Amino acid sequence: MSKSDKSAMPRPLSEDLAHYTKAFKYIASVGDYFEVAQKWTEETFYGHVVEKLVTNLGDGTDGKLLRVLGIGSGSGELELGFLNKLLTKFPKIQNCVVEPSESLLKKYEANIKPEHETGITFDWQNRTFDEFLENQPENSQKVHFISACNFLYYVKDLNEALQTLYDMLAPGGILLAIITADYTGYGKLWRTFPSLGCETAPQDGSQDNASPSHRIDAGYVRDALRQLQIPYHEDGFAGNYKITECFSDEESEEGNLALDFLTHTIRFRDAPSDLFQQVLACIKESCVQRGDDRYFQSKNVCFLITKPTESATQ
Repeated sequence: MSKSDKSAMPRPLSEDLAHYTKAFKYIASVGDYFEVAQKWTEETFYGHVVEKLVTNLGDGTDGKLLRVLGIGSGSGELELGFLNKLLTKFPKIQNCVVEPSESLLKKYEANIKPEHETGITFDWQNRTFDEFLENQPENSQKVHFISACNFLYYVKDLNEALQTLYDMLAPGGILLAIITADYTGYGKLWRTFPSLGCETAPQDGSQDNASPSHRIDAGYVRDALRQLQIPYHEDGFAGNYKITECFSDEESEEGNLALDFLTHTIRFRDAPSDLFQQVLACIKESCVQRGDDRYFQSKNVCFLITKPTESATQ
């Protein structure tokens, strides 16, 4: 079928977890997100999170157990870096990992090293965050650190999700949420074409009346935190993704997977022709040329939210 015959919007990527995982793994393989995020962890995480937790809670030399919750943990590349830093001050950690993709969760388990097994007890939850909440006892223990990297994109109600995460923190605890910036890369693309990947997207590809659930970016998070009157601190880092195949006249699995993840749709090449060309042009605007290759540039914002200690609220 030619592009001119294609009139229906492709389905949202969130409807097919297996395809989402495949597209995610591909875009991760052609990008430096994990490398720059790990550099941020090495240079910044300790001061922003570990030192503040020690100030708020005391260190773990007295046997204190640090309770950690990871949401949308993926294959654990980022969280294991966080845990390495936390272990330097808290030798006993209880880590609950919530991840709906079974294959990513298995990869996370495979990435665990002996030092993690010595100091960390893992609780593996192969389910969505909503399913996890449904199975939590009413008076479950509060946690000291929550990692929500690449999770907020998929919540139905951002304010409710942020309030829920904040309420799960113990006094002095810290929430780290990482999400794309609203003015570059992904954020710019999704704000220009808000129907991309939406469950309620109009089938003609128009941008009216589309659900915002998939296209949440740092701007929406800022607005929500202000509405909830939850103080926060911002930091961040940039990422680059080699997506040359997206612009090739010859269709390829690699190019399709990259387009599907960028647009959060399944088989975006089957989108209405006008929309396809407009989106491709917008993606190109966020690219830099290096030799024969194009790299998609997108910045990420790290929101650091600390729950006041009981003494601070008195």
